[in-house]
Amino acid sequence: MKINIAEQLYHGKEGYNCAQAIFKTFQLEYDISEDQIKSASDKGRGKAKNGICGALYAAHQLIDEPSNIEFINSEFIRFGGSIECKELKKNRKLSCKECVRLAASSIQEILSK
Repeated sequence: MKINIAEQLYHGKEGYNCAQAIFKTFQLEYDISEDQIKSASDKGRGKAKNGICGALYAAHQLIDEPSNIEFINSEFIRFGGSIECKELKKNRKLSCKECVRLAASSIQEILSK
């Protein structure tokens, strides 16, 4: 299952950050190149645009339909209280690994529609 793959990739033997783990997990479905995965190395730890969670950033890049982005954002807010990495960590409702899991789960749900 994609959720388990994403969890294993996050800080696994390849050392992927949260954004890279999501890109790698859905590489085949979205035709993501190894270069794109590598270039996401600077999107973890709240360094994605506007400080959003790196896993959520990657999900945004994969899912470009506004209603789907709204769905994923609402899932992060519902479970973590925010979409921003700094706030998620501050609220301590979701760990980074749980954010990766939530992003993968949300993308999987969208793909199954």
